Amino acid sequence: MKSVFSKYTSCALLVTLAFTLAPTAQARDHSERLIQSCHELVGIYAKRDEKNLLAGVTTSVSEALQAGYCMGVLDEYRRHDRCYSSDWFTQAQKVAGMSVDYSKRISLNELLEYSCERS
Repeated sequence: MKSVFSKYTSCALLVTLAFTLAPTAQARDHSERLIQSCHELVGIYAKRDEKNLLAGVTTSVSEALQAGYCMGVLDEYRRHDRCYSSDWFTQAQKVAGMSVDYSKRISLNELLEYSCERS
């Protein structure tokens, strides 16, 4: 049986691969993807709270990958830029609260700045 650590290491590798292979020319699409991914992440945590920590059992691989994308983007941004929000989850909630329609008018960097309460 695979350990939990091994499972998360595999997910981290897939997320890293997604970053490497993703085209950078379509910033608006990245904003939309981040909003959707953070919505998924916040949903998983809400599900976890409702079902007494069984979110890992009821979360699909697709949902986990989307949530991992959000967490990875936010963590990487926080490593390189000062962020005034208290933690990555607060930042994820702020991103998830944005409408997908709004993502068509904002760049990924502007979205990340907004989520850090810098704008």
